[in-house]
Amino acid sequence: MFVDESLWIRVALERANLNAGMTVLDIGSSTRAFRTVTQPHIDGNVFEPLRQRGISPIHLDARAEPGVDIVADVTSLEGVDRCFDVVLCTNLLEHVVDRAATLQNVKRVVAPRGLLLLTVPRRYRLHQDPIDTGFRPSADELSQLVGWPEVLEREVVTVRAHQHYRGRRLLRRWLWPWQIACLLVRKPPE
Repeated sequence: MFVDESLWIRVALERANLNAGMTVLDIGSSTRAFRTVTQPHIDGNVFEPLRQRGISPIHLDARAEPGVDIVADVTSLEGVDRCFDVVLCTNLLEHVVDRAATLQNVKRVVAPRGLLLLTVPRRYRLHQDPIDTGFRPSADELSQLVGWPEVLEREVVTVRAHQHYRGRRLLRRWLWPWQIACLLVRKPPE
């Protein structure tokens, strides 16, 4: 997750007026060390503000690692039998073969009138982690893919803070700036 993306998420969640005790699921969260040491802006900009509001995020990943609360296949979410007030799914949809099925499973764990926050690279190099399908939607295309009518926030964020990403050419910042499609939508009542 890029710094600029984490700042967008922070502001979007602040505007959503989340309350203490709400349930938040972070799908594809990686490890605690990744969120706090490798990319500390993830914890500082996304999860610490939630904890300050009395919200304890639940982290889901495919690997049993420190900081992962639920171990599940991120494409099927098999074994996740409850719904959450807020579901975060960042930088995941470009790494799955069956995007439609994965998104249906992600939408399934959002409570009625709950929030879904998605981010996907819009303009970014291929990054095999372990695969990259090349999915690079605009924010509007991402919104259409979800199909829920109540869009709270939608934006393509340009990555400006490159200093955290080693080996990247400085000129890329001006010639072909990285971008992330960001979306926050509300699930319709059932």
